[in-house]
Amino acid sequence: MNRHRGTLGLAWLVLWVSAAAHADTVEKQCIATGSGDNRAIVAAADAFRGQLSDAERGKLDRPFARASAIHWSNLPVAVVPRDALRLGDLDAAKSASARALLAAALSACGLALFDEIRLADDALIPLDTRNIGWDARNYFLSILGTPSLKTPWMLQVGGHHLAYNLTFNGRLPGATPLFLGTEPIRFTAQGKSYEPLKAQSGAMSKLATAVARYGEAKLSGTFTDVVKGVVVEFVPGKPPVGGTDTGYPHQYPEGDKDRGVHYSRLKPAEQALVSDAIASYTGLPGEAITHDLVAAYLSPEALAGTFIGYAGATDLGQEGSYVRIDGPRIWMELIVQRAIATPTELHYHALWRDKLADYGGEIGK
Repeated sequence: MNRHRGTLGLAWLVLWVSAAAHADTVEKQCIATGSGDNRAIVAAADAFRGQLSDAERGKLDRPFARASAIHWSNLPVAVVPRDALRLGDLDAAKSASARALLAAALSACGLALFDEIRLADDALIPLDTRNIGWDARNYFLSILGTPSLKTPWMLQVGGHHLAYNLTFNGRLPGATPLFLGTEPIRFTAQGKSYEPLKAQSGAMSKLATAVARYGEAKLSGTFTDVVKGVVVEFVPGKPPVGGTDTGYPHQYPEGDKDRGVHYSRLKPAEQALVSDAIASYTGLPGEAITHDLVAAYLSPEALAGTFIGYAGATDLGQEGSYVRIDGPRIWMELIVQRAIATPTELHYHALWRDKLADYGGEIGK
């Protein structure tokens, strides 16, 4: 942990470390704990905005438009600068109000994961020799549009290895795009052990192991990152450029070829693992946000068109190991990458998209 934080950083630090310390007690309570009720979220958003200065509200508020919505990234802030309100700049009272807003929108697991991913970023600070911005304070909050019970608006929370994009009052339920990552995969801070993506990696690994006995489950090619993530262009000898969701709306595989094993081929116990893996992602926003999405993904009609595929090692112990759930609407991925700060180690990227309901179906081309 960095021992040289300023007062503003410490205000948020106290709040999120306290919550993360209880993460292991809420792992099985994700859906039931966080409501995600729009009324509560609007009230919390209004209360938070009311505490901010004009300058801070200017950073928080953005138009609900495509250019704003797709400006999220899983890359560090020095690679992809953020045009939003930096959580590390808030004092204690404003930090508490921001956390109340997140607690209204996220489940207990979603909030704990937010804490732990940021805690992992702090573990990287001593290794940030290139000053690319690994730091728990470099996470940002945006409100797109006006918090409302009727008209569409968005709540965006994110930074390195995290993007929550929640849309309210959209044409469709809006919990996606949702990006998660962690480096290191496991670490210790203040005497406590953490593994932020344990639920997601564990569920996807069990699923990959179960379907590996089906020859069609193995996907062709090699994988270096999530397939439908932010668009990054790598130029030899230069820093990467891009790094936002400019690929939206994405094109997805069709037909039966090279998409994995069909859900109908799986035994009941294996089908249950599909539901478990889906729940490990959909349980992060509040239940009111994801209820209709889960129902759509697990409907008989949707499952009739759902495939599960994998590549690499099913135990996720090798670089390039990859697992995917691909249905009429659902798209969930997890990839194992080489770690950036410590290249002898590995790290995870995970992504959940909805082929129809990204950004609540409100953002056009």
